[in-house]
Amino acid sequence: MKFKFLLSLSALFLFFLIGFSSCKSTQTSIKTSKKSALIGSWEMVEVHWKTKDTVYSIPKAQYGLFIFEENRYSIMWTPIDTLRTPFINLSKPTDEEKMAGFSSVVFNGGTYTMTDSTVTTTALIAKVPGFEGGKQLYRYTIKGDLLRLVFFDEIYPNGKKPEWYGKYVTEFVMRKAK
Repeated sequence: MKFKFLLSLSALFLFFLIGFSSCKSTQTSIKTSKKSALIGSWEMVEVHWKTKDTVYSIPKAQYGLFIFEENRYSIMWTPIDTLRTPFINLSKPTDEEKMAGFSSVVFNGGTYTMTDSTVTTTALIAKVPGFEGGKQLYRYTIKGDLLRLVFFDEIYPNGKKPEWYGKYVTEFVMRKAK
């Protein structure tokens, strides 16, 4: 009698254990499928800077690339609406050419975390020296081959925020690279 009771109790425990583990794997697959949709290379299509009463747009943005891997990201894009000026001598730019080149490109890369609607990046390398360890926060939506990232917050490594915080957001519209 005691043996049957223990056997029944063990079977019940096993039933609950299997039930709980299958629930957990369902949650993991939902998170994985959201993350899987983000993974890949995304090419810049448009950029919009939005304030409460004004929108400044680059409707045909210059080439830019956002790359998301399983645990890493990389961002490279041009925040200007005029073509970048090539160096006259590509291997020996002038100081003025270096300044113009530096001002005409944005890049950083590192790690990221995500929820069902946000991505938070943490820079391991950045164009701006000292931003390593800084965070950028985005809201995102994916519809078909279009990704919309709305850059709404930035936190410097020292915990401070930039002067633009709360005044505008930047919306990136990107198409999945083929």
